[in-house]
Amino acid sequence: MTNQEIIDELKQPEFDQALRALYSLYFENIVSQVVANGGNRDDGADIFQDAILVLVEKVRTGKFRGESSVKTFLSAIARNLWLFELRTRDRRKNREMSYSRSTESGITEIEYGLQKDNKQYLDELFGQIVAVCKRILQGFYYEEKSMKDLLTEFDFENEQVLRNKKSKCMKKVKELLLSNKSLMENLKPLSLYE
Repeated sequence: MTNQEIIDELKQPEFDQALRALYSLYFENIVSQVVANGGNRDDGADIFQDAILVLVEKVRTGKFRGESSVKTFLSAIARNLWLFELRTRDRRKNREMSYSRSTESGITEIEYGLQKDNKQYLDELFGQIVAVCKRILQGFYYEEKSMKDLLTEFDFENEQVLRNKKSKCMKKVKELLLSNKSLMENLKPLSLYE
């Protein structure tokens, strides 16, 4: 099939012949491109399939103008998809490493850095909420106490009332963060989502 025949058939509801042609003409090329850039054959197959979906969408919406060949277009789309996948994998790996590494005291690096560098910001935030909220949130999130355990420390009728209070406390914390952008920026835990 020629480029134009492939494009014309991709515009149709049924495009099996064009799909077979794309696979036979370009599959190995795209897989090789991915493998040469740190992936494996499965990664290459996934990227090829995603690139085909992009091509079909571009053809059907009229955004594929035919200024390049189908091969060049697929290759460029595959390259961009693979680069995006590599960046995503690197971020995911960095997050996993940050969470899994521990300091000698058993605190993760993120928690350690947050405690060391940003304690003043946490103190500022907690200084702006009422004492009961501070105690509930610290107990639940930092001391990892259950609602039953917290209920014994407070004069609430039942767990549901305590949950409602915790929810109101979190709303107050969110309001404080949204109203103070610099405080929110300083509390972002060590560029996890860089």
